[in-house]
Amino acid sequence: MKAAVLHQAGALPRFEEFGDPVAGEDEVVVKVSAASLKPIDRAMASGGHYASFREFPVVCGIDGVGTLTDGTRVFVAGPRKPFGTMAERSVARRMLCFPVPEGLDDATAAALVNPAGSSWLPLKHRTPLRPGETVLVMGATGTAGKLAVQIAKLLGAGRVIAAGRNSKALASLKALGADVTVKIDEPGEDLVQTFASAVKDGVDVVLDYLWGKPTEALVAALTGHDFMAQPRITRLVEIGESAGPTISLSGGALRSSGLEIYGSGGGSVPWKAILEAVPQILQHAARGELKLETKRVPLSEVESAWNAKSDDRVVFVP
Repeated sequence: MKAAVLHQAGALPRFEEFGDPVAGEDEVVVKVSAASLKPIDRAMASGGHYASFREFPVVCGIDGVGTLTDGTRVFVAGPRKPFGTMAERSVARRMLCFPVPEGLDDATAAALVNPAGSSWLPLKHRTPLRPGETVLVMGATGTAGKLAVQIAKLLGAGRVIAAGRNSKALASLKALGADVTVKIDEPGEDLVQTFASAVKDGVDVVLDYLWGKPTEALVAALTGHDFMAQPRITRLVEIGESAGPTISLSGGALRSSGLEIYGSGGGSVPWKAILEAVPQILQHAARGELKLETKRVPLSEVESAWNAKSDDRVVFVP
């Protein structure tokens, strides 16, 4: 079969022949129709992710949409290595294949579940959102951030603050549920003041896709300066690190505020929560309550598309 094959960490996957998968006990072979290209796919291929590939060659792709031998259309997650989903066929445990509702096209289903899960899981399980709370989305102009805005409102947020650098994308977020948008392209102390103004009425949950310097500025804005101040708890959930892998965090920032820091990703969320989340996300998408734009690309163009910039989520079609 044809597949996007990675031969070493940091290289580009190549469109070439790879052996066909064979299902083992409690497994199924999936004929893939769509597999999206996500930041985690690039990070795993680069060797810089904690779940990066250790053995080669390997087929890229951690999830996708396809059909089983009986014709059932499914979203498949966690394919068995080395058979990723950026291929004509993949293989996975039957329990990780979820029926795709009618009315939801393959490309959207393939592209939506992973980024939607990045905000759904923390708001439902890591630090559950309470009705009426205020949510700040850091990095709201990316695919996952746009979905986070929609999901926060869907799950009961009273107010959603969307923060990002892309002016055009920010302008579109109010139609998706953002109450306030904040442009965060200033350096240093100016950015601290921008955040201080945005959160002056308090923020309950921060969904952080940025980390790095923007998060340092936000923490500085949340840091207290009064022994007698009444603390307000702010739950900051680190989800991504597009602005940097580390931050500098002073002990005083934690002692002088109600800041609580969490992480959300594979290894920090129970499998049961993930298994419950996928069909719920797919149903909301089928009802038109979660939206994103996709760009279909032939899998044969994987090398040229891998690092190309696109405002829409790239979906490879075998």
